[in-house]
Amino acid sequence: MLPFRLAPAYKNYLWGGTRLITEWGKTPGTETLAESWELASHPDGESVILDGELAGMTLSEAAKKYPEIVSPKFRPSETFPLMVKLIDAQKPLSIQVHPFNDYARRVENSKGKTEAWYILEHEEGAYIYLGFRKSVSRREFEQAIADNTLLELLRKVEVKNGDLYFIPAGTIHAIGAGITLAEIQENSNITYRVYDYGRVGADGKPRELHIAKALDVANTFPLNITPPGSKGNVIVDCSKFRVEKMRGPFTGNTGGNGFRFMLCIEGKCVLRCGDFCCELEKGGNVFVPSDCENDYSFDGDAEVLITE
Repeated sequence: MLPFRLAPAYKNYLWGGTRLITEWGKTPGTETLAESWELASHPDGESVILDGELAGMTLSEAAKKYPEIVSPKFRPSETFPLMVKLIDAQKPLSIQVHPFNDYARRVENSKGKTEAWYILEHEEGAYIYLGFRKSVSRREFEQAIADNTLLELLRKVEVKNGDLYFIPAGTIHAIGAGITLAEIQENSNITYRVYDYGRVGADGKPRELHIAKALDVANTFPLNITPPGSKGNVIVDCSKFRVEKMRGPFTGNTGGNGFRFMLCIEGKCVLRCGDFCCELEKGGNVFVPSDCENDYSFDGDAEVLITE
């Protein structure tokens, strides 16, 4: 099957900004936008196919009807494996942690969530929280939450454009204010908040915290922040996903082993693959099915993240 573009699912939260609209070409119909789910096959948000014989279908519908577009081993009863988002944090996100797969299956009937962040844009001095500064006991962790001193225990990391951060499930973390990033993750939307700066939701009530579950799953020791498998153009390669950063012109193919999802993060290029041709610019995407028999080529000076 030939490649196709995907229309994203849009999500707006109280910390979202305007960059995805003004600089990344997103059209949510709202003044602000927190997340653009570029590759999404989840009950909470679905990408919709824009091109070819599958146009108008959600990615979930297409994967169930034509599982070979995902991989030769994918089965219609399975959950699509990955999600790719663009995130604009005008304000800081909550301090949170995601469960690992065993816990998520047992408690949430869902997948866990390991993820990676690629920093696209940042304001001066912008930072993230990533794991603990030193090992702490569960009791120290719990007490710090109760005392509102949790931030003192966390590793604060200033970011720059082009940084890649790997966040295994069980790692406490948060995106700080003034950061736009691409997030590559397992296909899960389970988040356990432990601290939210005292903010309230649209209903005027404090947003829900999930302290007991967070205590169950959080790793309370410092994290090695070196991305696994990074080498050359490959910026992360783990058991959940592989991400390569390429600058055009270049060519490639799936080899029939699994899909490739391309997200343009800079510049403009033209993708050609068999009878399919489209122009991609900053914020654009294209899905190359696993069963695509043709090589694809990118012509132009653009930078692309390729997730598989």
